[in-house]
Amino acid sequence: MGKKKKEKPLTKFPKRMQKKLIVMFICITLFLGILIGRLMYIEYTSGEKYEKIVLSQQEYDSQTIPYQRGDIVDTKGTVLATSVAVYNVILDCSVMTSKDAYIEPTIDALVQCFPDYVTKETLESYAKDSKDSRYIVLAKKLPYEQVQAFTDLQEQEDEKGKLVNPNIKGVWFEKEYQREYPYNTLASSLIGFTTSGNVGINGIENYYNDTLNGVNGRTYGYLNSDNNFEKTVKEAEDGNTVVSTIDANIQSIVESKILEFNEAYTNNYREGEAGAKHIAVLAMNPNNGEVLAMASYPNYDLNNPRDLSSYYTQEEIDAMDDDTKLDILNDLWQNFCVTSTYEPGSTAKPFTVATGLDTATLQPTDEFDCDGYEMIAGYPKPLRCVNRNGHGHETIEQALMNSCNDALMQMSYWIGIDNFTKYQQIFGFGQKTNIDLPGEARTDSLIYTKDTMTPIDLATNSFGQCFNVTMIQMGTAFSSLINGGYLYQPRVVKKITDSDGNTIEEKGATLLRETVSSSTSDTVKGYLYNVVAQGTASTAKVDGYSMGGKTGTAQKHPIEEKKYLVSFIGYAPQENPQIVIYCIVDEPNAADQAHSTYAQNIVREIMKEVYPYMNIYPDEELTGINDGYTITGAPNSATSPTNQSAAADQAANTGVQDSVVGEDNAESIEEGTGENVPEEPQREDTNTPEGQ
Repeated sequence: MGKKKKEKPLTKFPKRMQKKLIVMFICITLFLGILIGRLMYIEYTSGEKYEKIVLSQQEYDSQTIPYQRGDIVDTKGTVLATSVAVYNVILDCSVMTSKDAYIEPTIDALVQCFPDYVTKETLESYAKDSKDSRYIVLAKKLPYEQVQAFTDLQEQEDEKGKLVNPNIKGVWFEKEYQREYPYNTLASSLIGFTTSGNVGINGIENYYNDTLNGVNGRTYGYLNSDNNFEKTVKEAEDGNTVVSTIDANIQSIVESKILEFNEAYTNNYREGEAGAKHIAVLAMNPNNGEVLAMASYPNYDLNNPRDLSSYYTQEEIDAMDDDTKLDILNDLWQNFCVTSTYEPGSTAKPFTVATGLDTATLQPTDEFDCDGYEMIAGYPKPLRCVNRNGHGHETIEQALMNSCNDALMQMSYWIGIDNFTKYQQIFGFGQKTNIDLPGEARTDSLIYTKDTMTPIDLATNSFGQCFNVTMIQMGTAFSSLINGGYLYQPRVVKKITDSDGNTIEEKGATLLRETVSSSTSDTVKGYLYNVVAQGTASTAKVDGYSMGGKTGTAQKHPIEEKKYLVSFIGYAPQENPQIVIYCIVDEPNAADQAHSTYAQNIVREIMKEVYPYMNIYPDEELTGINDGYTITGAPNSATSPTNQSAAADQAANTGVQDSVVGEDNAESIEEGTGENVPEEPQREDTNTPEGQ
C-alpha cells in the first residue's frame, strides 16, 4: 500500500490583516451611506431643478392644444357665433426623407388628397432641398372632411389587418378653430367679429372677449434615459358660452323690415344712394332692461367683415387708399344704437310732461293756448309751432297728440330750469347707460346743466332740441316712463355658461332708480295711447292691438339743406307693456324728409309679425286702420314710392292726424332759429308736416 498524503493546514489571515479588512469594510459602508444620503438630499431639495436640466438635454417634443372659443347664442339657444375645428396640413420633411421608401408614397398620397393645395413638383423640391425641415405648412384651415380622406388612406388595412400604405410618413394635422357666424349679417353690429388670435372686435365679441376665450393646452413628449417616449398632456380649457338677451326671431323680423324699407327707397330721390343714411331699430323688454333686438343699416357680413362689395363697385374699392378704406370700415362696423348721438326731437316731449307731473308743477287738468309761436326773453325771434295759426286751446294730452311745441315751451316755464335739469339726470340723459357693449357714446358734454341752461335752452330742450342722446339712452328712459317708473340698466347678455352648459353667472335685472311715480307713469301712458289712437302716431298702429308712443323729427345741420332724422318710439300692449320699440330713419332718400311716417311704417310692419310671435293677442276691435298698407305707407298694389310726397299722402290718408299738411311746413321756423347746437336754439318738429 502506498503512503497516505498528508493534508496541508488552512492558511489563516493574521489578526493584523483582519483588522485592516474590517476597517476598510466600515469605511466603504460609511462612504456608501453618506453618498446615498447626499443623493437623497439632492433629490429632496433640488430634484425638480435637475429633472428639468436632464429633460432639457433629452430629445423633446411639444404641441399646443388650442382651446375652443365659447359660443354666442340667443335667448333661446340659437347659435349666433361659434368656433368650428379646422386643420392645417403640416409636412415633417425630416421624417418623410428618413427612408427613401417613404418619399414617393407620401408625395402621391398628398397629391391625391389635396390636389388644390400641393403639386408633385413642389413636394419633390421639399424632399430634395428641405430635408431637415420639420414644419412646412401645405394647406390651411381645411374642414375635417378634407383631412379625413388622407387619414383614411393612411390607416387603410387589408383583409389580414395589415396597413395597405405603411410608408406614408411625415404628415400630421394641426388643429385650430375658426370663428363662424351661421346667419352672416344677422345682428352684425351687436355681435361683432374676431381677428386672428381670438381677439374680439366690436359688439359682444369684444365686450365679453375674456369670457369667451379659454386657455390653450399642451402635449409634452420626450425620450427618457431608456429611450422610451414619455408623454404628458395638459388639456385645453374651452371658453364659456355667452347667452344673450337677443331673440333671433325678433332680430330677423326687424332686419328684414329695415332691408325692405331700404330697398323700397334706394335711388328714390337721390340717385346712387341707399334708402337712408342710417336706419336703426331697438326693441327692449321694458320690465327688466333686456334688449330683444338691436339692428342698424348699413350692416355687414360677419364672416367677411372687410368686404365692401355690397356698397361700392370694385372700381371704387380699388381707388381707395388704406386710410380711406379703414375709415369706411370703421363707420360700417359701428353700432348706431349705442355709438351715435343725435337730437331726439319730439320723442323727448313725454319726458317734459312727466317731469312737470311728477314735480306737481303741472296738473293733468292744466290747459294751454297755442297761438303758433312763443317769444323767449332775451331772444329776438319767435319760435314758431308747426301750425303757424296755432292749435288753439289744448290740454296736456292734446299738446302731445298734436306734438305742439308752443304748449311744451309754456310747460317748461312752469317746470323751471332746476326741475328740468334734475329730471334729465334722473332719466339718464347726459350719462352712459353702461350697457354691456363697447363704444357707448358720451353725451355729458352735449347736455345742459342747471348752471349753463338759459331760458331759450329750456324752451328748446322741452321739445327735444339742443341736447343729444343715444338710442339706448332713449329706450332705457322711455321704458321707465311706461313700466311704473323703474329705470333698469340695459343689457344684452342674460347669463354665462361653461362648455358643458352649466350656468356660471346669471346676469339678472339691475334696478338703478325710480324716475317717476306710478301715478305719473299711468298718466303719461294714457296720453301716449291717444297719440297713437288719435294723434300724430296713428300710422304706427296695427289694427286690433293697443299701443302707445310718440313721434319725432329733428332737423340737422346745416338747416338750409333740409335734412332730417325722423323717429318713433312706442310700446305694446297698453296694459302691462311687454315690448318697447324705437326706430330712427336718418336722412330718408326722399324729396321731403320731414315725415315721421317713415319710421312709423317700419315699426308697424315689424309689429305685425312680432305680436303673434310674442303671444301678444289683439285687445281692441278692428277698425281697418292701416289695413293693406306696406312699408312705404302705400297700398299693397303700390310696391314702391315714386317719391316720398306721394308716400306721405298715402300715410296721411290712412289715419295720420297732422296738424297741418303741406310742403311749406318745412319752412315754419324763422330764419336763424333752427341751429342744432345749444348756442343757437333749434326749432324741433316745427319743420314737419306732423309737427312731431
